[in-house]
Amino acid sequence: MIGLGFTLLAFVGTLLATRRGAGHGLGVMMLFGYFYGILRARYLDGFSHFIFDAAVLGLYLSFFTRPRKKVRVGLDGQALQVWMKVLMVWPLCTMVLSPLFDSQHFYIQIVGLRVAILLLPLITVGASLDEESLDQFSDWLLWLNVVAFGFAVAELSLGLEMFFPRNASSAIIYLSTDVGEDNQPRIPSTFNNAHAFAATMLMSLPLLLRRWHRRPNSRWLTAGVMVLTLLCLFISAARSPVVQLFVIVLLLLLCTRPSLKMLAGVTGLALVVGVVVMQNPRFQRFATLQDTEYVTERVSWSVNSSLWSVIQEYPLGNGLGSAAGTSIPFFLADLARPQVGLENEFGRIALEQGILGLVMWLGFVAWLVTRFPPRRRGASVVADRMMWLTMCVMWMTAFIGTGLLSSIPGSALLLLYMGAVVGMRRPAPAPVAKPRPATVAPSMPTPKARGASSLETVRP
Repeated sequence: MIGLGFTLLAFVGTLLATRRGAGHGLGVMMLFGYFYGILRARYLDGFSHFIFDAAVLGLYLSFFTRPRKKVRVGLDGQALQVWMKVLMVWPLCTMVLSPLFDSQHFYIQIVGLRVAILLLPLITVGASLDEESLDQFSDWLLWLNVVAFGFAVAELSLGLEMFFPRNASSAIIYLSTDVGEDNQPRIPSTFNNAHAFAATMLMSLPLLLRRWHRRPNSRWLTAGVMVLTLLCLFISAARSPVVQLFVIVLLLLLCTRPSLKMLAGVTGLALVVGVVVMQNPRFQRFATLQDTEYVTERVSWSVNSSLWSVIQEYPLGNGLGSAAGTSIPFFLADLARPQVGLENEFGRIALEQGILGLVMWLGFVAWLVTRFPPRRRGASVVADRMMWLTMCVMWMTAFIGTGLLSSIPGSALLLLYMGAVVGMRRPAPAPVAKPRPATVAPSMPTPKARGASSLETVRP
């Protein structure tokens, strides 16, 4: 019943925080997302599986029902609304068509709605965020990353079993023992697994950079947390986020004109992180990517075997929850049929939603990539473009991994960014015409009282 208590707390806490401000609501949602993995592993009672889902629903209930100022969304905002309707309706259509195929049980498909529908409105939330909400959200991420780093260091020192008991929820953590010559486990901090940990740390960097720009009085604090966040990428021993980081930084230098001060700051951060990483061989698993033959084989297998074979075998899809990556609660495991293992997020979409669903997602992502962030008054241009680049790189590398839309809470950050890049382009508020001061008309001269009295005096 402890899991049920956390689930109710997540719903109520996020709902109340969102009433205070959208940024605070997102921060509380991410709080439960950060601790979702460790809470579910320690309290495996079934209800803990829905902690993050409850937090998301609490955010929606408060965000979409509270009174808000009407703002102009522009053509991009109108197009985004159409995309959202299309992407959310089609998975429901696949559920209706699923009896025609050898698809998963209906209850398993309902679980698959988390990936297909539940998190998608976060794109709309991201498009509606203003400067104040983004500032609030970045403050939450700052301290959450500090906590995540603390747990990671504790797991390095004390071992994983003190934090993650061995059970069905933590099985993937104890299967991933391929770090160093001693085959040590990867570090998940408080997350489901090491990849969810590293991906969330990577995607939090644009908001931390934005905070560095917007909070000049606490830049040293923000810079210190950015160092800890970068170290988390190497502590986790996940390789893909490290490669994605290098690509994002390289593209960011090409897409912006960073000042000498910013270049010096980036160089300083890189030196500090590099010195720490070089001191511990456990943080250097990314160096195994020097084996170009293995990398080429892995990429070709993901693209050729995962995607094309799925399209040929399941042109109309095989129903939600059919692909590995959909987290099925242990109490529904008896109803689940064997899932198809894929290392390609596009292959997962094609397997569950068919060719039509894949085409919809490819069109939507291609449209988003063309929404280049403009300059905005009061915002950080470098941080905005890093947010856009992070979104682009994550989708560009989706063909060599899965979980892009099912990782908790990293997928929530990605979807928020996908909406935020559209919100950056919305028209400025229409200027409110100030009422002109009322002009006082000159008063007409009135007959004087003495005139009236003089008339009266001449009357007989």
